[in-house]
Amino acid sequence: MESSRRLVSAAAAGVGVLVAAAISDFVVGSFWSGHAMLTSLLASLIVLAVTVVVLNEWLDRRDRRRWSLLAQYVLFQLVQAARATWIGLLELIEERPIESGTAALTEAAQLALDTASLSAATRTMLADAERRRILQELMVAIAAHSRSVVAAWASVMVGSGPYTEIFDRHVELQGYLDWISDILSHNEPNARRSIAQAHLARTSVAAEHAGVLGSDESLHDLLVAATQLAVALDTESRALGFRLVPMEWWQQRTQQRATQPPALSG
Repeated sequence: MESSRRLVSAAAAGVGVLVAAAISDFVVGSFWSGHAMLTSLLASLIVLAVTVVVLNEWLDRRDRRRWSLLAQYVLFQLVQAARATWIGLLELIEERPIESGTAALTEAAQLALDTASLSAATRTMLADAERRRILQELMVAIAAHSRSVVAAWASVMVGSGPYTEIFDRHVELQGYLDWISDILSHNEPNARRSIAQAHLARTSVAAEHAGVLGSDESLHDLLVAATQLAVALDTESRALGFRLVPMEWWQQRTQQRATQPPALSG
């Protein structure tokens, strides 16, 4: 949509300049005919500007088509990481299981986006020593999984202009997960963590600020922010993925391959 608006704006600006030039010829007489070099230069610049915008739009659309299947695959991997984050946190915070069906996920997402309710339940969870211990183990596991997804696809997504913005937001979510995980591991060491986990937690940037960010108030803010950002990314990334390659395309493609197997070459 943004690139289409740029294309329309550039075309409108170009037409506007041409119209203004034509009108000015009537207003100031033979100015343009008497300044052939200036006229030619301005005309060339206008054509060049419009051509560049049109070409960039065409290249963007070609790239989106070329990478649509790969982009959808990566987006769905990111969706899974985001969904694992908010479902895991919400189940612990609300002390209730969440099913995987569409209706159940929608209901749970609405609960997670109810800031007042989520905030109160998060404070209650942080006051529970056992659930706080589980929180640390959960965050270490979720952060590790999400980190592997982000790291695996960073080079692909950063290099694909149309998807950079939403990928940046997934990296933002990963930042929350790492900070919560490292702060809890540093301030409240678990006897079952490995030597490597202990060392990494102690040497993380989060450990520098663990005294401040490890307070219940700061942890509350981090957890609420991470949960709600994960819900938003789950919804938006999934919707973008199906805009790139609709479910109907997959169904038709599957049916085609099931009924018309490809011929073997050679």
